[in-house]
Amino acid sequence: MTPLLLLLLATVALAATNVPTVIIPPGVAMPVVGLGSCCGAYNVTAWIDMDLIHIDTSCDYGSEPNIGAAVRDSGLSRTKFFVTSKINSEEYGTYQDMLQSVQSLVLEPLNFDYVDLLLLHHAGRMSSQTTNLPACFDRNDNVNGTYYKCRVEAWQSLIQMQKAGYARAIGVSNFEVRDLWQIYNATGVWPAVNQIEFHPYWYTDDIVAFCKSKGIFITAYAPMGAFPRSLMLADSVVKATAQKYGKSVGQIALKWELQKGCDIVVPRSKTPSHMQENINIFDFTLDADDVAALGKLPQNKIYATQCQPWC
Repeated sequence: MTPLLLLLLATVALAATNVPTVIIPPGVAMPVVGLGSCCGAYNVTAWIDMDLIHIDTSCDYGSEPNIGAAVRDSGLSRTKFFVTSKINSEEYGTYQDMLQSVQSLVLEPLNFDYVDLLLLHHAGRMSSQTTNLPACFDRNDNVNGTYYKCRVEAWQSLIQMQKAGYARAIGVSNFEVRDLWQIYNATGVWPAVNQIEFHPYWYTDDIVAFCKSKGIFITAYAPMGAFPRSLMLADSVVKATAQKYGKSVGQIALKWELQKGCDIVVPRSKTPSHMQENINIFDFTLDADDVAALGKLPQNKIYATQCQPWC
C-alpha cells in the first residue's frame, strides 16, 4: 500500500478520548495533549491502554522502535494514532538525501509508512568544531549564514515528502521568527507547527505571537519546566496556585501553557497516574492574575537550541 493511500486512510476519525483536538494544516486533527518520549522516562503502552493516541518522538530519542511495537501490539489501526517525529539538522539536504534519512531514521525504526507530523528538529545547531556536517553546509560561504541554505533546502524537501504521502503534516522545532521567515520567503509555505521549549520557567511570547499571526500552531515541549516535580512542589507560587484550584503542580503548568498561547503540550511520564493528571486539565481555567504570577518565575532554559555560529 502506497504512503499516499495510507495518508488518505488516516483521515479516518481518531480513537475516542477525552482529549480535544486542534486542526492543523492541511486539515489534520491533532490531540492537544501528547506523550513525550525523550530520555527514557515514558511508558507508551500505558498511554495507549488509557485510550490515548498522540505520541511525540524523534530520530534521536531512541524511542521509535518501542512506539512502533506498542502501536502494533495495541491491535488498533495505525490510522487511530497521531505520531510526531523529527529529523535532525545533520541530515538536512536535497529531497533524495532527506527522504533516505527519513526512511532509515524515522519510518523504518517505527515500522510505519508515514508519520502524522514530521518536523525539522532545529534551525541549525552547529559549532565550529562540528565534523558531522550535511552536504549542503559550506564553511567557506557565510552569505546569509551558511546554515540558511540547509534550512531552506530541508524545508523544500519536507514539502515534497508531504505531497508524496510520507507525512500528513509538516513543521519545525526550535525555530525563531527569523528562521520561520526564511523558509517561508523561499517556499511560500508556513509550517503547520513550531515545537518549542515553553513552560513557566522559560517562555517566548514573541515567537508565540508571531506564529499565531501566521496560523502556525505551537507545541510546548519540556512543559513541566527545568525542575523535577519534587522541587516544583516547593515553589511557593506554583504550590499556592495548585492548592487554590485543587490540581497538581503538573496540571497547573500545562494549563498555564495552553492559556499563554500554546496549542499542544507533550509532557513525558512513565507513571499512569501522572498521565491521567496530564489529560485532566480541561475542567478549570486559571485567573488572569495567576497566569501573570506564574509568568514571573525565574527563567531557566533547559535545552541549548540557539542557532550558532552559522545561521
